Amino acid sequence: MLMPTDAEPAIRRVLEQACPGVRVLSLRHLSAGYSSRHWVADTDEGRLLVKVPQRNRDPEHLRRLMTSTRVAAEHGIPVVRYRCLVPRAPAVDGPVLIQEFQEGAAAADLWECADDGRCEVLCRDLGDIVGRLHGIAGPGFGDVPGSVGATTLRSSVESEVDVLLGRGQADLLGDGGALRAATALALSRLDESASVPALTHGDLWLPNFLVRHGRISCVLDFEHAGYRDRFRDFGKLDEHIFDAFPTGRRAFLDAYAAACPLPDDWEQRVDVARMLHALSMHVYFLRWSPQWAPQYAQQVRDWLGSHS
Repeated sequence: MLMPTDAEPAIRRVLEQACPGVRVLSLRHLSAGYSSRHWVADTDEGRLLVKVPQRNRDPEHLRRLMTSTRVAAEHGIPVVRYRCLVPRAPAVDGPVLIQEFQEGAAAADLWECADDGRCEVLCRDLGDIVGRLHGIAGPGFGDVPGSVGATTLRSSVESEVDVLLGRGQADLLGDGGALRAATALALSRLDESASVPALTHGDLWLPNFLVRHGRISCVLDFEHAGYRDRFRDFGKLDEHIFDAFPTGRRAFLDAYAAACPLPDDWEQRVDVARMLHALSMHVYFLRWSPQWAPQYAQQVRDWLGSHS
């Protein structure tokens, strides 16, 4: 794997080949993100961001990312614009995404030094954008491009739970049969008329938002997007933002409900979403950071204990 200090000639070559006619004026490595490496290129057509994925390098996964982002853009969500995907660039031995560079500061960086008032402003912006995103309806439950995976919320979630349990660590998660039964019971209590597929981001936390002039200006990284129950996005929001800043949750919900009204059973849906978030994070971290997997397994067991 090329180190950032050694990669500039290769990145420049990939960019010039992928975007013929673009003249690269300067190139620098950008220390940002967790699953990709990034370079910012000043060109005669404006700034471009060159993204080299390090974890999921499947070109089909990246095409789904681009499709999901395009759907969000078509409905007025502020997102990045992609120039092209190189499925495999020999110079970096993998895929490369090239997109327009978005100016702005990472919301996570601003959050650390902001007072409560400024954090509430960001939470209101977040609620408005997420509400508008969740107002985008899908044809069924599943990936954004391609065929629909499931026609009902229950079949979609039960299938997902089966897959995640198969990939999880059974001795940490506990009784899989009991979790399946508790999940089915929780889903059966939801209002079926409100179980409609919506475009969900799948990775909503502060590092995936840019801020300009004190307001959220762009949503990043739709690589985990899909058509799901919209409250699936609340699991990560609660864990990374609102559990520590409950005042912001009210500001978020007020703005969210104005953009996408809440059904009567929204709190039950968030409860299920928190369990699904914990289960999926357990599986994710088993692969990438195993030391964090047990804490998410404990959250799953806690949920099951409260629903037995």
